Amino acid sequence: MLSAMRDNVGGWVAKIFIGLLALSFAVWGISDIFSTDRGSTLVVVGDQEISYTEYEFEFQQRVQQLSRQFGQPVSLDLARSLGIHRQVLADMINNAVIDNQVEALKLAISDDTIAQRIAADPRFHDSQGRFDATGFRQLLAANGMTEQSFAQLERETILRTEIAGALSGGLHIPDALIEAMARQRDESRTVSIFTLPATAISEASDPTDEEQLAYYEENKRSFTAPEYRTLVVLRLEPEDVAESLSVSEEEVRQIYDQRISDYTTAETRDVQQISFQSLDEAQEARDRITAGSDFLAIAEEKGLNPVDYSLGQLEYREIADQAIADTAFTLDAGAVSQPIEGRLAIVLLRVVAIEPETVRTFEEVRPEIESRLGLERAQEEILNLHDAVEDARAEGATLDEIGDQFDLPVNVVDAVDQSGRDPQDNVVENITAASAVLRVAFESDIGIENDPVDTEQEGFVWVDVIEITPPAIRPFEEVSAEIVELWKDQQSGAALLELAQELLERARGGIPLDVLAEEYTAELVSSDPVTRTDTTETLSATAVSNLFRTPLDAFTLAQSADGETFVILQVTSVEAPEFDAEGSVAASLREELISDMNEDFLDQYVSGLQSSIGIEINEDIWQQLHGEQS
Repeated sequence: MLSAMRDNVGGWVAKIFIGLLALSFAVWGISDIFSTDRGSTLVVVGDQEISYTEYEFEFQQRVQQLSRQFGQPVSLDLARSLGIHRQVLADMINNAVIDNQVEALKLAISDDTIAQRIAADPRFHDSQGRFDATGFRQLLAANGMTEQSFAQLERETILRTEIAGALSGGLHIPDALIEAMARQRDESRTVSIFTLPATAISEASDPTDEEQLAYYEENKRSFTAPEYRTLVVLRLEPEDVAESLSVSEEEVRQIYDQRISDYTTAETRDVQQISFQSLDEAQEARDRITAGSDFLAIAEEKGLNPVDYSLGQLEYREIADQAIADTAFTLDAGAVSQPIEGRLAIVLLRVVAIEPETVRTFEEVRPEIESRLGLERAQEEILNLHDAVEDARAEGATLDEIGDQFDLPVNVVDAVDQSGRDPQDNVVENITAASAVLRVAFESDIGIENDPVDTEQEGFVWVDVIEITPPAIRPFEEVSAEIVELWKDQQSGAALLELAQELLERARGGIPLDVLAEEYTAELVSSDPVTRTDTTETLSATAVSNLFRTPLDAFTLAQSADGETFVILQVTSVEAPEFDAEGSVAASLREELISDMNEDFLDQYVSGLQSSIGIEINEDIWQQLHGEQS
C-alpha cells in the first residue's frame, strides 16, 4: 500500500513539495502535538488517554455531520436520544485500543509517507490536479483542524488500517456460500391467502367476578401506574422578555427603509411566446395578427399546446433572455410584440395580464419589525437575566419567587410521567423543551437545584421537583371495566386461533383452500411474488417468515397484518434467480460479506485487547457531560 502511495506522487515539483512538507512536519513535532494540557481525562485505555475536550470536539463534529445529513440543526438532546454520545465514546475507545496496540508493536509511519499521502489526496488538488496548499489549509480550517492535527490523524488512520487489514488479509469466500446468500436474498414466492373473518366466532361473554379477579392477579403489572412528578417550570425565552424592551419608531423606520425590498412584491406579467425558424416567418405571423388573426390560433397552427407557448406569470429577473424580458415588460396587457431576435430563437410575445408592483406600507409591517427587533434585543438580554436567575437561585429564592421578581412565566405541572403524559394518559403540552426538561426532572429529586436546560430558541428552562408519586398498582375497582374488555379480547383471540388451527389441519388433510374460504364467505386471494423482506396489507413479517419455511404446495398459518385475525397460506410457487458466480450480484454479495466479516474480526480483536488492556471511564466527567452513567 505504501509503495502505491509513493507512485501516486510524481514529478520533481511534487518531490520538492513533499520534502518541504515532511520537513515542516519535523519542525512541528508531530509526535508531541497533543502533549499540551487538554483538560481532565475522560477515559484511560492502557497507555492512551482521551481527554474531556477531545471527546467533546468529536461529539460536536458528529452532531454537525448529522445536521448536514438531515438538512436541519440537530440538538444535543436529540443526538443523545439517538445514542450518538455513546457511539462517539465507543469509537474513540476502540481507536485508543488500536493505538495502544500500535505502540506495543512499535509500528510507525514516516513523515515522508504522511506528506505523500496528503499530496496525493484529491480533496486537496486544484483544477489542474496539483496539490493546492491554500485550499488544503482552508478546508482544514473549515473543519476545525490544524495542519498538525490532520497529519497526526492521517498517521493514526494508516496504522489502524494496517492492523485491521492484517486481520482479514487473504480472506476467501466460497461460491457455494455466495449462492446460498443470493438465494436467501432474491428468492420469491407466491401464495394463496385465506383470511379468516373475525366474525367467524361468537362474541365472548362477560367474565365472572372470579375470572376478572384471576385476570387482574395474573396481569397486575399491566395495571401499574407509572411514577408521576409534580414540577415547577420557569421559562426564559426571547418572547418572554421582548415585550418589555422598548423599540423606538425611528429605529423601526430605519429598518423599514433599509429592507424595503423585503416588503416589495415585484411586478409580474403573464407572458405567452411563439417561436419561429426565421425573421420573415415571424413577421408574416405578426402581420396576420395585425390583420385580425388570433395569437393562439397561430400557436395551434404550429402544433403548440398551452404548456409550449405559456411562459407563466413571471418577474423581469425570471426571464433569462434580456431582449425578451425588456420587450415583455414594455408591452401593454393584451398587446403582441414585433418579432424579437432572442438568443435561442426568433419569437413573438403576448402579455396576457399584468400584476403591478406592490409595496407594503410602513404601518402594515411595523408590528413585524418591532417584534423582530424585540426578539433580537431579547436574545442579548436573556444572558443577563440567566445570570440574575442563577444568582437568585443561589440566594435561596424559589422558581415562583424568581418568576414574580423578573416577570417570567412559571408553570406548575401537577402530575407528569417520564414520557410526558398525565394520569389520564394525555400528553402534557405546556412544557418547553419537554424531552430535556423531563429527563432532568426524573434524574433529580425533591429539593435538588438543577442546571437550566437550553431551548431551541436560545433560551433557558429551569425545573424543580416538588412532589413524587411512586409507581403503584391501580386498584381492581378502577380497572374492572378494562379487565372485562381485555379478557373478552383474549378469549376471542384464543377461540379464533383454535378455529384457524382446525382449518389448517383440514387443508393439510386435502380439503382445497378455496372450499374452506367459501364456508366462511371469504375470498381466496393470490399474492404477487413476495421476497423475504416484503410485507403487505395482508401478510405480516411473521407470515412472510412462515411461508419461506413452508415447502411448495404446503400450508402454514400466521396472524394477519392488522393483528385482528389469522391467515391460512398455501405456497403456490417458488422462484429462485439463476446464479452467476462471476456476475455483479455475486460480486456485490461477496464484497458485502467480506466487509461484514472484517468488521466482526476487528470487533473480536478489539474486544480481546480491551479485556487485556483495561478501560477506566471518569464517571464524574461523563455525568457532567450527559447527566447519566456511562
